Amino acid sequence: MILTTSWDDGHPLDLKLLGLLEKYNLKATFYIPLSNSENPVMGKSLIQELSTYQEIGGHTISHTYLNHLSDPVAKYEITQCKVLLEEIIGKPLYAFCFPGGKFSNRDVLFMKNAGYLFGRTTNLLSASNPKFNLMNTSIQTQNHSSTTLLRHCIKRFNIGPILHNSFFLPFNKSFLKLAEYNLLKCRESNSVFHIWGHSWEIERFNLWNQLEDLFKLISSLDRITYLNNTETWKSICEKSKTRILSFNKNDKETVGITL
Repeated sequence: MILTTSWDDGHPLDLKLLGLLEKYNLKATFYIPLSNSENPVMGKSLIQELSTYQEIGGHTISHTYLNHLSDPVAKYEITQCKVLLEEIIGKPLYAFCFPGGKFSNRDVLFMKNAGYLFGRTTNLLSASNPKFNLMNTSIQTQNHSSTTLLRHCIKRFNIGPILHNSFFLPFNKSFLKLAEYNLLKCRESNSVFHIWGHSWEIERFNLWNQLEDLFKLISSLDRITYLNNTETWKSICEKSKTRILSFNKNDKETVGITL
């Protein structure tokens, strides 16, 4: 199994998150906007410091929902974010994340034309298909209801988690227990487990202890490869060249994870 993590919004608390990732030798991609009207965003020096340890990805200039913007403004938000972040960290950016998970086919095209390899979504419980240039996720570090999880599946016609797994159990309201259940269940498969979240949200809902417990669990498991999002994406693309994508629960050769 490949395990990857990603963290959105570039809040200064990402440095606290970095400390936990380093403590347990985990890899991540931090998606950072240059400004955000809803939350503080770390400055250039902190972004540079973060980039020496983990991957940085684009998250627009102003953390705006792209589906509300005109073509020129959406293109600018996606493209210029890459330019400015690359100037700050002195490295190329390959990963992009759509703020709020809001995007259209137009925005995917802008993302590709800007030079990103893929766009990370907020789609939960979903495998990633390289032909769409979109990276989906497995678990968010937030306690969701079973109704929310079910809605994520239904709106994308992702019935695998509903048909093949006991997802909608009482412990679903705990992201820690939900992640533990599925990590132990799927760790022998050739798949991807993608954990994502926000440091400001972890702080707001007092979830730091649960997050560290999850990291402890992950670090105790064997036969897991830790990669950042771009490394994971390249691995998915390589596997897709030789394997037919399969989301059957009994298939051990998947290139993503269907929980």
